[in-house]
Amino acid sequence: MGSFKGHALPGTLFLLVGVWHIWSSLVRYLSNPKSFRVRVWNPVPGFDGKLKYLELYLVAGGAFIDMCIELLYSTHLKFLVNGVLNPHHMNDFEHGGMLLMFFIFGAVGLLSEKTRLVIYNFSVCGLFFTLLKKY
Repeated sequence: MGSFKGHALPGTLFLLVGVWHIWSSLVRYLSNPKSFRVRVWNPVPGFDGKLKYLELYLVAGGAFIDMCIELLYSTHLKFLVNGVLNPHHMNDFEHGGMLLMFFIFGAVGLLSEKTRLVIYNFSVCGLFFTLLKKY
């Protein structure tokens, strides 16, 4: 991912999701300023609701694919050298951790929306803080 090509595709995906957030927020605000609320994701309207969760699928799927590339392809499966993390691939591990958080966001969002399981933002944050305290 250290090359231009390695940053162009994920960066374009981030740019598209960001522009989508700006557009959706602007349209919702202008249509009814009094009931406007900030959302962490925006449903795609139209097509009889078939594309409603497109943003969450793009975030979760894109993050998962990029995470696999970072951790499996870029490292050539040489995670450890002499019992410690391979120092030549620390950037890949860092990017993989960041992408894991995006994947969890998309997956939890889809799980929360498509099932009766309701997961609030504070619950997810509490779960991560609990896990971090153990280490």
